[in-house]
Amino acid sequence: MSEPESVIRIDVDVTNPGQFFACCGLLEMADRLWEDAAICGAFDSEIFELSSELRGCTLADIITAFVEAEASQLDANDNAASPIHLGDPFDLRLDWWQKVEGTNKNRVDLGGGDQLGTWAGQQRGPVIFRVMKSACGDIELRSLLDDARAVYDTKGGKAKRKTTSPFYFDARREETSLDIGFSPDSQDMSVKSYPAVEALALVGLQRFRPAVRGNGRNRSFLYTAWADPLPLGIAMAAVSGRLPVRSQRGLADARPQPK
Repeated sequence: MSEPESVIRIDVDVTNPGQFFACCGLLEMADRLWEDAAICGAFDSEIFELSSELRGCTLADIITAFVEAEASQLDANDNAASPIHLGDPFDLRLDWWQKVEGTNKNRVDLGGGDQLGTWAGQQRGPVIFRVMKSACGDIELRSLLDDARAVYDTKGGKAKRKTTSPFYFDARREETSLDIGFSPDSQDMSVKSYPAVEALALVGLQRFRPAVRGNGRNRSFLYTAWADPLPLGIAMAAVSGRLPVRSQRGLADARPQPK
């Protein structure tokens, strides 16, 4: 591969699963945004690098297109866990958490992500994604994955009084009921989140999936922060350990919360 014309660098903590898979989401969207640009990604110490043969590719281009892309709820009868379509220029169906009932009444895991602990039953996945994505519109690009803020949904053009609870893909969990002994929601407390991490990780997990070790409450998720520039399809195999690659920190271990 020739020397890249464009290199985008994002600060990342690869031991934070949300930040890691958010970077995977950036690689997914960059590959779709610049289809003929030979996009590659790699982790270099505390940096994620996106390289392109096309001159002038910027992080601002990706985030602007992401914010402006329509996020459509595909199942009007399922506000909690409907698949989502991320519109042009990405044209990406997000459904990795979905299960459907087969003819024999067995639940079939279509997206392959059933073992991941997703959002709680009372949360509305499509709404959370839309709100977190929208909050990236004025995010600080120099600290994309570290920009914490209270994120509000809107109704009638006005922000709601309560913040929107995140998916909690980000490992920096603050102000949850388990942490502080009561529910912030019931007290109308504002909860800060990392909107870029929450929205981009949902995108990244569609293609990139960790390996799963163990069962039930003793499960561990293992993923590889690959160190050499790889295109989308090969990087996908590297993350789950199906392809031996040079890694920055070997395998990072993230233990999920029980469902």
